[in-house]
Amino acid sequence: MKAPRIAQNFRGRRAVIFTTEGQSLGILEATLRRLGLEPDARPVPLRQDFELPDNLAPDTDLVIIDGDLNLPLAWPGSYNVSSLHAPCPTVGLVGTEAPSRLKAMLQLGAASFLQKPIHSGAVYSALYLGVNAFEHVDGLRVSLDDMGERRRKRIYVIKAVAALMRQRGLNEDAAYDLLRKDSMRARVSVEDHCESLMLANPDSDLDRGETKKRCQAH
Repeated sequence: MKAPRIAQNFRGRRAVIFTTEGQSLGILEATLRRLGLEPDARPVPLRQDFELPDNLAPDTDLVIIDGDLNLPLAWPGSYNVSSLHAPCPTVGLVGTEAPSRLKAMLQLGAASFLQKPIHSGAVYSALYLGVNAFEHVDGLRVSLDDMGERRRKRIYVIKAVAALMRQRGLNEDAAYDLLRKDSMRARVSVEDHCESLMLANPDSDLDRGETKKRCQAH
């Protein structure tokens, strides 16, 4: 898997902040502006329920949530994210260090934490860890999804190799090499190439088109 790029500059990102009114919010907003972010403060009274936004973008937004609030149990369903995951980088504000409050922030995907009362010197570190941890987890998810999709399509590779071996008298290595070279020419994965071949030839007759020409060349 390709190593993710480490983000160090967060200029231009919108920081959506859910916390109470007060000095800490003012310090946080001022520090975020100095770092080039656009604070979007949404003050919430301590015992009031609230909803998380459903229009966040992972590349341009981040969320800062206060663990002392009545946090929602999950993100809006439109994001289709599981527990412990978030739709964008998420930082937790820690006031009361009760396990239940820490757990609530973790369940919303908070990947880094900022202690209250807020000190301006600690904000960049929390952003750095939060954004890069999110990027790392998101990269792993994409890699796993790709591996799962390729594994699902391996049956088409097996069928295509078997068909070429049967129809053209090739051995397994030669048949696979032929399919791999054709997929490279088409600039697709060998799994996608074999899927297209087998879906276009449900009777497993690959003795036509470009595949036939390449087989005859062997």
